[in-house]
Amino acid sequence: MPGYIELRKRMDSVGMISKMTRAMQLISGVRMRQSKRLLAEALPFSMHCMRTMERVLLTAPDLQSPYTHFREKEKGDTWKLAVYVLTGDRGFDGTYNADVVAATEKILTRRVREIESRGYVPETTLCLAGTRGREELKSSGWSVDESFYYSFKEPKYVQAVDLAERIFLDYQQGYADESLMIFSMMTTLVSSAPLYFRLMPADLRGLQKIIDIACDDPDVRIALPPDFPGEPPSVPFDFSGDVDTLMDYLFNTYLSGVIYGALVEAYASEQTARMMSMDNASRNSARLMTELLHKRNRLRQNAITGELIGMSASVEAMRYVDASVAVERPRPAGGDRAV
Repeated sequence: MPGYIELRKRMDSVGMISKMTRAMQLISGVRMRQSKRLLAEALPFSMHCMRTMERVLLTAPDLQSPYTHFREKEKGDTWKLAVYVLTGDRGFDGTYNADVVAATEKILTRRVREIESRGYVPETTLCLAGTRGREELKSSGWSVDESFYYSFKEPKYVQAVDLAERIFLDYQQGYADESLMIFSMMTTLVSSAPLYFRLMPADLRGLQKIIDIACDDPDVRIALPPDFPGEPPSVPFDFSGDVDTLMDYLFNTYLSGVIYGALVEAYASEQTARMMSMDNASRNSARLMTELLHKRNRLRQNAITGELIGMSASVEAMRYVDASVAVERPRPAGGDRAV
């Protein structure tokens, strides 16, 4: 067992760590609730963009938009798959980044097999928003774009617009035949799970499922309009002018809203994971502090007991010495004669 001084130093260290984890837990909790509010503000915008595109496509059934259908290719052609993965830059978030990386490998493996089954040659490029997971994915054999970096420590709509512009132009210019986004989404109040959806060509039904999951969150639901999402408009959508120009604008706006929602969801999931991780760390620190306190008390009790035993032994030794001296004390001369 370590000595009293070592225990005292260790207790001081554990106390400092406990204060730090508690502070990080409170900060993550505030940021998580803020991100839920941002997500609630973004959902009506994304829903409106999605319904507008649906009305355009239903009004013009002959319109074959390249943004809603896969490109036609010959067997043996290269199928360029661009995958955007939202990982974090910091640690202290439990298995958040590890879960996203594991889900990325699983999703990519399945998608590559589907592309190969259609007779195409897959060419996959990963674009990781954060620094976490790069080495793991590279060691697994996946091609990672080292020049791409996109931090979402504090998601802003302007950032989403920039990223949407890049994805949209890459698809238009043929640098990507399919774009996916993988991120972590809140499934309960205290847990999240990685999922993905297709950005280009747009998967409106997949987006509807993600919106339904988000609306199940009470923190998000309370910040939404009372009638959200409501019924889709039944009035026919009349448009004039160039339909392609209209669709370009709608899809670009749609991408910005969807990506912004994904950024906010990933941010909320990361903060929740960090909050739970710091809560567990605080609990462990408290339990360790209790164990160290018990050890310190046992050391003090053992020391006190040792001192008492030493004092008792000293008293007994002194009594023994006094008795021995009394027995061995010489009698005075003539003390046994009669007077």
